Amino acid sequence: MPLYDAVCPQHGKFETLVKWDATIHCSCGAESKRLISSPARTATLWNAGWNSGLSNNGFYSYSAGQKVSDKREEETIMRSRGYINEKDLGGDSFYDQYMNDAKADRDGLDAMSKSYRDNLTKFDGDRVRAVTETFPAHEMLKQAADHDAGTGE
Repeated sequence: MPLYDAVCPQHGKFETLVKWDATIHCSCGAESKRLISSPARTATLWNAGWNSGLSNNGFYSYSAGQKVSDKREEETIMRSRGYINEKDLGGDSFYDQYMNDAKADRDGLDAMSKSYRDNLTKFDGDRVRAVTETFPAHEMLKQAADHDAGTGE
């Protein structure tokens, strides 16, 4: 059974192990919405066939586009073509840091979206006022300046 991310209307996000076609329910009994999950961390260097190179005859590398004798040969070919191995991207913590940053971005967007919906209710559906309250001009200008300073544009 696969592991799914879900969100309960009352208790927020959680993970659950259910059949792919099953309806997901929170511990409170409320029906929950299935979310798109982040990809799992894999043990590959270059392709999904990492274990096929364990035989003495070599294996076909889909990344290199040819048969190679071992992972070192595959890595040499890929480096000669200008590719960077994922282990050289920042060590073991690269993936974890990337996923934590992505989660922080999603959480920030979720908070902004909730604030907008709350303001929309607060101002009786007046979208202009809700946007003005949720995204004040001075904050947007500050974010734009921070973005421009970070990218060098």
